[in-house]
Amino acid sequence: MEELTSFVSGLDTLSRNRVIVNANRSEMKDNSKISFLGENNILYVEDGVSLSHSSIKFFGSNSLVYLRRSKYTYVVIIDVYHDSTVYIGKDCSFNKALHMIASEQQSIVIGDDCLFSFGIFIRTADAHLVYDCISKTRINPSASVFIGDHVWIGQNALLLKGTKIGSGAIVGGAACIANKKIPSNVSAAGNPARVIRENVFFLRDSVHKWTESVSRKHMLADTEDFVFFDSTDVVDMDNIDTALKAVGIYGGAERRKKTVEELLVSNTCKNRFFLPTN
Repeated sequence: MEELTSFVSGLDTLSRNRVIVNANRSEMKDNSKISFLGENNILYVEDGVSLSHSSIKFFGSNSLVYLRRSKYTYVVIIDVYHDSTVYIGKDCSFNKALHMIASEQQSIVIGDDCLFSFGIFIRTADAHLVYDCISKTRINPSASVFIGDHVWIGQNALLLKGTKIGSGAIVGGAACIANKKIPSNVSAAGNPARVIRENVFFLRDSVHKWTESVSRKHMLADTEDFVFFDSTDVVDMDNIDTALKAVGIYGGAERRKKTVEELLVSNTCKNRFFLPTN
């Protein structure tokens, strides 16, 4: 096993994996740890990343974890297995640790400016196998999870295999989503989750310390900044998933990184992760 507890002291100890980071512009702190149990994996860290109380474990080989810069501190628990990808976009925030498990050659893709409460789990697999009694065929295949830009995920939400959430959506506390699309600019809640309101958006402002007068001032938010719509800029999440899977074992983590850069990093279009209501 290869292990890092600091970007500064750990980089020279790796022989079978790569960490791409400027140790003067990103940091690990508060007992954060990165572990590699496989080989040919890449952890890519943009300038401006701060990991706190975090754990990133590569349990397999040929996988990629890509962390984009953020004005907020990363607090994540990531387990990634063989031939998988975890991508977290710019300026996402975390209230306590966000737990992620990417396994069975699947991906977890998170857009920019997402807001995560605490107690949230994201996983691409059920871990154990389920079969039909008659046909004897497996009925719970693993699948990637995609979250668009500016998405708010509430406390104790569970996002399971095949979940796709469009930009601007709100997922309520304790919601459970599996193999389902949540459209852009809707609020979804429940177990299983369902859309409870359409045509909504949220702002990051926290109301906890507000007085009555401050609350009155915020009864109207006249902005279109977080309203997403269909356009020629929309990228099909399934196409991204297909491209990442096409990398395969022989493309390795380096080709996986290039695919992420081509399809995600270089795409700054507002409506890239729009999902319609129909």
